[in-house]
Amino acid sequence: MTPEISNPAPQWLLRLCFLALFFAVVRNLLPPNAFTATVLLFDYEFGLIRRGLIGEIANLFWGDTVSRGEVFLLTVVTTLFGVIAAVLLFFRRFPQTIAGVLLLVLVFSSFAFAAIIASTGYIDLVLIGLVCLSLFSSPAKASGIAMRLAVCALGMMMHEVMLPYFTVFFAFDIWISRPTQKFLPRASLSIFPMVASLVALLVLINWGQLPDAEIAQFLQYIDLKSEFTAEPEATIVMERTIGDNLQVMAQKRQMMDYRSWVLFDGLSLFAMTLWVLWLNFKLLRPDADMVTRMLLVAAILAPLSLNLIAFDVVRFGAMSVFVGFLAISSQLRADAEVQHRLSDLMSWPLFVTVLLINLNIAVNQMNTGEGHQGLFPWVLVEQLGWL
Repeated sequence: MTPEISNPAPQWLLRLCFLALFFAVVRNLLPPNAFTATVLLFDYEFGLIRRGLIGEIANLFWGDTVSRGEVFLLTVVTTLFGVIAAVLLFFRRFPQTIAGVLLLVLVFSSFAFAAIIASTGYIDLVLIGLVCLSLFSSPAKASGIAMRLAVCALGMMMHEVMLPYFTVFFAFDIWISRPTQKFLPRASLSIFPMVASLVALLVLINWGQLPDAEIAQFLQYIDLKSEFTAEPEATIVMERTIGDNLQVMAQKRQMMDYRSWVLFDGLSLFAMTLWVLWLNFKLLRPDADMVTRMLLVAAILAPLSLNLIAFDVVRFGAMSVFVGFLAISSQLRADAEVQHRLSDLMSWPLFVTVLLINLNIAVNQMNTGEGHQGLFPWVLVEQLGWL
């Protein structure tokens, strides 16, 4: 172990951490795309529907119609809600040693973290905020488990990606918090988040699908509600089933633009996922059982399973990396020795190498920004164009 790495972090390093966070927010918090803006208009005017909860709550604040400025305000609020909740959690859980703060700098400088911010106003940020706030409660207590179950159910009402994004992670979080408990009760408690999410999913499948006869009325309602042009690709999701999405993705995978997206963005994010997975394995107790290791892998890789039914390569890859950092925070809470193992792992050469890579790689932004075009690997398109 490098002795200085385990020492308390100096003030200049903490300021550097906040500086990295500042640049991540300023560079990526840009106006939302039309898809995001349109989804925020979904509500329960025609009864229970998927992704309608946030719009129903927002109806309390805006009038019969929604302006572009009102949508912009909501997207900023939802984005900052997710970012601030994540920052508070990481500062609470990560040790205030040099090793811990260096890891925080890597989190906030990560191109995956930047990609999450760049999905300005998307429901993912609300889910992140709720999950991070629930993690302030202890999963070793009944109240902590209840908090996680409530977030699972509420999150599913907001967006069904809650199931692969965070449900498996919650299972891992509960599992590692009870190392001395017998297998059966430990496993039973860990599976509760999955049960809560699946129950909510069944409710949405059975009662949250608009009848075909009402779809045209719903689309007209969204057009009248918005003072801007609604995105057809957003409203069409109300018409598709999971089977429809599988067929769409089968066609998408044959298209060159989708394959390019996977090549340029998917591989970069997957490399970061593998690094975070490696770091988590190194931080695990040496005697960690197979179930713990399998849950860890499943939690981090679960968001990537959405690539089977949807084509948001950046969203799913970035969330996979983010869950990896959440898993580290859970390990730090569950086992005091993880802090010492982190000090053993985090060296200055490792920090500088990972930081340099993250600062020079960017993935396709989901908002209206195009800053990724000047960084690797997207800059290669520009280079090939003029060469």
